[in-house]
Amino acid sequence: MSVIVCVRYRVLSGIAAELIPVKTGMKSGKNLRAGSARAVVLRLRNAIVAGLCGMAAQSVLMGGRHWLGILPAFQPYDDLQRLLAEAVGAAWAPTLSWLLPMASGAVVWSSIFAWAYDVIPARTATGKGLLVTMLAWLTTGLVILPALSHGVFAVGAGASGWPALMMLGMLAAYCLTLSLVYGRLKRGEAGP
Repeated sequence: MSVIVCVRYRVLSGIAAELIPVKTGMKSGKNLRAGSARAVVLRLRNAIVAGLCGMAAQSVLMGGRHWLGILPAFQPYDDLQRLLAEAVGAAWAPTLSWLLPMASGAVVWSSIFAWAYDVIPARTATGKGLLVTMLAWLTTGLVILPALSHGVFAVGAGASGWPALMMLGMLAAYCLTLSLVYGRLKRGEAGP
Protein backbone atom coordinates (compact mmCIF):
# COMPACT_ATOMS: atom_id res chain seq x y z
CA MET A 1 0.00 0.00 0.00
CA SER A 2 2.76 2.47 0.93
CA VAL A 3 4.58 1.80 -2.34
CA ILE A 4 1.38 2.44 -4.33
CA VAL A 5 0.79 5.73 -2.52
CA CYS A 6 4.37 6.86 -3.13
CA VAL A 7 4.36 5.82 -6.81
CA ARG A 8 1.02 7.52 -7.45
CA TYR A 9 2.24 10.70 -5.84
CA ARG A 10 5.51 10.52 -7.79
CA VAL A 11 3.44 10.71 -10.99
CA LEU A 12 1.35 13.56 -9.59
CA SER A 13 4.43 15.42 -8.34
CA GLY A 14 5.91 15.20 -11.83
CA ILE A 15 2.80 16.86 -13.20
CA ALA A 16 2.91 19.50 -10.45
CA ALA A 17 6.59 20.18 -11.16
CA GLU A 18 5.69 21.02 -14.75
CA LEU A 19 3.33 23.69 -13.46
CA ILE A 20 6.17 25.47 -11.62
CA PRO A 21 8.17 27.52 -14.13
CA VAL A 22 11.89 26.82 -14.29
CA LYS A 23 14.57 29.05 -15.78
CA THR A 24 17.93 27.70 -16.84
CA GLY A 25 21.00 29.84 -16.25
CA MET A 26 22.99 30.49 -19.41
CA LYS A 27 26.47 30.02 -17.92
CA SER A 28 25.90 27.44 -15.21
CA GLY A 29 23.11 25.40 -16.78
CA LYS A 30 21.56 25.05 -13.30
CA ASN A 31 17.83 25.31 -12.80
CA LEU A 32 16.78 28.57 -11.19
CA ARG A 33 13.32 28.65 -9.62
CA ALA A 34 11.18 31.64 -10.60
CA GLY A 35 10.75 33.31 -7.22
CA SER A 36 11.29 32.20 -3.67
CA ALA A 37 7.55 31.61 -3.10
CA ARG A 38 7.58 28.86 -5.69
CA ALA A 39 10.67 27.34 -4.10
CA VAL A 40 8.90 27.30 -0.73
CA VAL A 41 5.81 25.66 -2.27
CA LEU A 42 8.00 23.05 -3.96
CA ARG A 43 9.86 22.29 -0.72
CA LEU A 44 6.57 22.02 1.18
CA ARG A 45 5.11 19.75 -1.50
CA ASN A 46 8.17 17.48 -1.33
CA ALA A 47 7.98 17.46 2.48
CA ILE A 48 4.31 16.45 2.49
CA VAL A 49 4.89 13.71 -0.09
CA ALA A 50 7.85 12.35 1.87
CA GLY A 51 5.90 12.62 5.14
CA LEU A 52 2.96 10.68 3.71
CA CYS A 53 5.31 7.97 2.45
CA GLY A 54 7.02 7.81 5.85
CA MET A 55 3.66 7.51 7.57
CA ALA A 56 2.64 4.76 5.14
CA ALA A 57 5.80 2.78 5.91
CA GLN A 58 5.28 3.18 9.65
CA SER A 59 1.62 2.20 9.31
CA VAL A 60 2.60 -1.05 7.58
CA LEU A 61 4.84 -1.90 10.55
CA MET A 62 2.11 -0.94 13.02
CA GLY A 63 -0.36 -3.16 11.17
CA GLY A 64 2.12 -6.02 11.17
CA ARG A 65 2.74 -5.54 14.87
CA HIS A 66 -0.98 -5.71 15.57
CA TRP A 67 -1.56 -8.69 13.27
CA LEU A 68 1.35 -10.66 14.79
CA GLY A 69 0.40 -9.71 18.36
CA ILE A 70 3.78 -8.16 19.19
CA LEU A 71 3.73 -6.42 22.60
CA PRO A 72 -0.07 -6.27 22.83
CA ALA A 73 0.03 -4.73 26.33
CA PHE A 74 2.23 -1.82 25.20
CA GLN A 75 -0.05 0.66 23.46
CA PRO A 76 1.52 4.13 23.67
CA TYR A 77 -0.82 5.45 20.97
CA ASP A 78 -3.85 4.55 23.12
CA ASP A 79 -2.17 6.24 26.09
CA LEU A 80 -1.56 9.34 23.98
CA GLN A 81 -5.25 9.35 22.99
CA ARG A 82 -6.27 9.18 26.66
CA LEU A 83 -3.93 12.07 27.48
CA LEU A 84 -5.39 14.02 24.57
CA ALA A 85 -8.94 13.34 25.76
CA GLU A 86 -8.05 14.68 29.19
CA ALA A 87 -6.53 17.81 27.64
CA VAL A 88 -9.23 18.71 25.09
CA GLY A 89 -12.28 16.81 26.30
CA ALA A 90 -13.80 13.54 25.19
CA ALA A 91 -15.90 15.13 22.43
CA TRP A 92 -12.88 16.37 20.45
CA ALA A 93 -10.51 13.50 21.24
CA PRO A 94 -11.63 11.05 18.48
CA THR A 95 -11.27 13.70 15.76
CA LEU A 96 -7.96 14.99 17.06
CA SER A 97 -6.56 11.50 17.62
CA TRP A 98 -6.87 10.89 13.87
CA LEU A 99 -6.02 14.40 12.68
CA LEU A 100 -3.06 15.05 14.96
CA PRO A 101 -0.83 12.17 13.74
CA MET A 102 -1.69 13.00 10.12
CA ALA A 103 -0.89 16.68 10.55
CA SER A 104 2.25 16.08 12.57
CA GLY A 105 3.66 13.28 10.40
CA ALA A 106 2.68 14.55 6.97
CA VAL A 107 3.08 18.29 7.50
CA VAL A 108 4.80 19.41 10.70
CA TRP A 109 7.70 16.97 11.18
CA SER A 110 8.26 16.48 7.47
CA SER A 111 8.40 20.26 6.93
CA ILE A 112 10.87 20.72 9.77
CA PHE A 113 12.93 17.92 8.23
CA ALA A 114 12.79 19.53 4.77
CA TRP A 115 14.02 22.88 6.04
CA ALA A 116 16.78 21.22 8.08
CA TYR A 117 17.77 18.73 5.35
CA ASP A 118 20.79 20.64 4.05
CA VAL A 119 22.27 21.21 7.53
CA ILE A 120 21.82 17.69 8.92
CA PRO A 121 25.44 16.54 9.29
CA ALA A 122 25.39 13.57 6.91
CA ARG A 123 26.21 13.34 3.21
CA THR A 124 23.55 10.86 2.11
CA ALA A 125 19.79 10.67 2.57
CA THR A 126 20.28 7.39 4.45
CA GLY A 127 22.75 9.01 6.84
CA LYS A 128 20.39 11.94 7.41
CA GLY A 129 17.52 9.53 8.07
CA LEU A 130 19.58 7.55 10.58
CA LEU A 131 20.60 10.70 12.47
CA VAL A 132 17.01 11.93 12.62
CA THR A 133 15.88 8.46 13.72
CA MET A 134 18.31 8.54 16.65
CA LEU A 135 17.21 12.06 17.66
CA ALA A 136 13.52 11.08 17.46
CA TRP A 137 14.15 7.87 19.40
CA LEU A 138 16.02 9.69 22.17
CA THR A 139 13.28 12.32 22.37
CA THR A 140 10.58 9.65 22.49
CA GLY A 141 12.43 7.58 25.07
CA LEU A 142 13.47 10.45 27.32
CA VAL A 143 10.46 12.79 27.03
CA ILE A 144 7.31 11.33 25.45
CA LEU A 145 7.22 7.85 27.01
CA PRO A 146 7.90 9.21 30.52
CA ALA A 147 5.10 11.77 29.95
CA LEU A 148 2.78 8.83 29.21
CA SER A 149 3.82 7.23 32.55
CA HIS A 150 5.85 4.45 30.93
CA GLY A 151 9.19 5.63 32.30
CA VAL A 152 12.42 6.33 30.43
CA PHE A 153 12.48 4.20 27.28
CA ALA A 154 9.30 2.51 28.59
CA VAL A 155 11.07 0.53 31.31
CA GLY A 156 7.89 0.91 33.36
CA ALA A 157 5.90 -1.01 30.74
CA GLY A 158 7.19 -4.28 32.18
CA ALA A 159 8.48 -5.75 28.93
CA SER A 160 12.22 -5.23 29.38
CA GLY A 161 13.81 -3.34 26.47
CA TRP A 162 11.36 -4.54 23.82
CA PRO A 163 9.13 -1.43 23.78
CA ALA A 164 12.18 0.80 23.25
CA LEU A 165 13.41 -1.46 20.46
CA MET A 166 9.95 -1.47 18.86
CA MET A 167 9.81 2.34 19.00
CA LEU A 168 13.24 2.47 17.34
CA GLY A 169 11.95 0.30 14.48
CA MET A 170 8.80 2.38 14.02
CA LEU A 171 10.72 5.64 14.06
CA ALA A 172 13.33 4.23 11.67
CA ALA A 173 10.58 3.24 9.23
CA TYR A 174 9.18 6.77 9.26
CA CYS A 175 12.46 8.73 9.34
CA LEU A 176 14.37 6.66 6.78
CA THR A 177 11.45 6.63 4.34
CA LEU A 178 10.95 10.37 4.87
CA SER A 179 14.63 11.05 4.20
CA LEU A 180 14.98 8.75 1.18
CA VAL A 181 11.82 10.04 -0.52
CA TYR A 182 12.59 13.68 0.24
CA GLY A 183 16.18 13.26 -0.98
CA ARG A 184 14.94 11.66 -4.20
CA LEU A 185 12.39 14.40 -4.82
CA LYS A 186 14.99 17.05 -4.10
CA ARG A 187 17.45 15.47 -6.55
CA GLY A 188 14.66 15.22 -9.13
CA GLU A 189 13.88 18.93 -8.92
CA ALA A 190 17.53 19.82 -9.55
CA GLY A 191 17.35 18.24 -12.99
CA PRO A 192 19.92 16.10 -14.81
